[in-house]
Amino acid sequence: MEPKLTSYITSKYASKSDMMYDETLWAEIIEPMLPRFKEAGALRQVVSQVWNKEGSFILANTWEYVDEKAFVACQALFREAEAELAKRSNISQIITASRSVMLRDVHL
Repeated sequence: MEPKLTSYITSKYASKSDMMYDETLWAEIIEPMLPRFKEAGALRQVVSQVWNKEGSFILANTWEYVDEKAFVACQALFREAEAELAKRSNISQIITASRSVMLRDVHL
């Protein structure tokens, strides 16, 4: 099944250790939830570290969804995961979220 909607969320941290710690916690929280995300219509998650911003510590999370309904259904799961992260960590981060509709997907 091809995705119709994506979300791209970046989280900027003050230090590399903050970034790595938060990423580890997020993975511990989100991985057991992945079957629920799949059931809600999420197709793929990619976590990457932005490397072309020297002196910055940024993680990028890209999610792909079946459609808009799947995106909306996953929001409750994200709120649950974010609440758990807030219980485990008070690391400051600047979050920027973007959402897009797939217009073209070229596989090379």
